[in-house]
Amino acid sequence: MSAVEDTIEDHRVRVAAKRRERMRERLLNAVTSTYTERLTSGPPSVDEVVRRADVSRATFYKYLTSVDEAIGIIGQIYIDEMVHSLISIFDGPERPFFRMTTGIQVFLIRSLIDPVWAAFVSRINYLAHDTILLTGITTHLGLSRKQGLVRFEDINVATSFVVGSLMNGIRHISRSRVHGVGYAEELETMILLGLGVKETEAKKIVKDRAAFIQKRAPKRLPWWRDP
Repeated sequence: MSAVEDTIEDHRVRVAAKRRERMRERLLNAVTSTYTERLTSGPPSVDEVVRRADVSRATFYKYLTSVDEAIGIIGQIYIDEMVHSLISIFDGPERPFFRMTTGIQVFLIRSLIDPVWAAFVSRINYLAHDTILLTGITTHLGLSRKQGLVRFEDINVATSFVVGSLMNGIRHISRSRVHGVGYAEELETMILLGLGVKETEAKKIVKDRAAFIQKRAPKRLPWWRDP
């Protein structure tokens, strides 16, 4: 194959890849818009999605195996963006325990503020995949234990407990839509109690983190509004 033929072939490959990327994005956008319109009644069907995207079912299944897979992909994107967004709230080498306890509360508050975000995120099985969130919580838990701030025997059990409690809280908020900041703060208090923190200290930590978030978030988190 000549250099010219190689160039032509490379161009075709790039064009095809861009087409696939655009179609996949089109389908994910259709899932997002249809699900957003019916949060209280559950995810849309494939038929609803393909009508919104104006494509055939065959096209849908060429790129995705199910609506649940699409929701998982979107939820993963939302979570990864959220983790990077959360980093901006800190200034420097805060202790791992401080970052973890702040992050838990910010995630819960985001679910109160943004029901669409919460609906997608709450459907992810975070314990089944190696993710930024899972890795971060595991790391922070391990370092916090070394510093004597929490107590547990098995790091995997502790991670499952924290992530499971957090995700169930987000799921409950997204479905009920009747809870306020008090729910988020009490849930985090119970998580800390489960990690061996004394009750008076757990309540103080939660209140301190709430004050920290209220001071920093309005200027540093683009999605923020007073919950």
